[in-house]
Amino acid sequence: MADEPQKSKMSGWLRDLAGVFVVLDDQKAEEKPAAPASAPAPSAPPKSTPVSAPVFVAPASNDFVEDLRNRFRKILEEKNQPGFDFYEFSQMLLRTSTNPSVEHFKTAYEGAKLLNPNCNQQFLLESAAFYKTELQKAFEATVSAGEQKKNALTTEKAKEQQQLNTEVNTIEQQLAKLKQEIANLEKIQTEKLAALNGIDSKFTDKFAEIEQKIQATVTAKEGVASEISLIENGIKQYIS
Repeated sequence: MADEPQKSKMSGWLRDLAGVFVVLDDQKAEEKPAAPASAPAPSAPPKSTPVSAPVFVAPASNDFVEDLRNRFRKILEEKNQPGFDFYEFSQMLLRTSTNPSVEHFKTAYEGAKLLNPNCNQQFLLESAAFYKTELQKAFEATVSAGEQKKNALTTEKAKEQQQLNTEVNTIEQQLAKLKQEIANLEKIQTEKLAALNGIDSKFTDKFAEIEQKIQATVTAKEGVASEISLIENGIKQYIS
């Protein structure tokens, strides 16, 4: 049973609950939960990009679910209205049994009328509606926080995917350029190998021509030298 008016801002436990996904400031907490904003569509992936298969999401652990349940219970405790109402009635029952029987309800109701003479079925149901509304608000705030986190991740994924696509395209262009350069070098290499293989035939005639001229020079020189020797011998023999 609360003795102070409910705070207008999100309580610490509600912030804690929404904080399962993201930390929210008071201003966001006061706003009515809105439908999740649409994330920007990621750029079209290249043909080589595989299509992601649906991801199987395993259920959360029982401990996590129980922790959330306790957080919701704490929120209702903070929202407890002054005086005896549905909250105290439900606590009275649940302390007795997690699955109250007819007798438990009757006993609790008798005690409730002693604590609050105005307590009747209509009063309990009306106050129950209040707590159901508060529970729904807490639930919507929590889900909204989760959706905001999902949207942020979707945007981050799209941005990273676009960056990777750009880098992949750049690399593919560089590879294409390198392949063309390699093809050009291979062509030049083939031409040079062919020239290397034909180098002997290219210079054979030139070497033969030079060798022929050298041999002719020797022959010419020997011919002239023979003439000189002939004259020289004649001088020695016939002129005294």
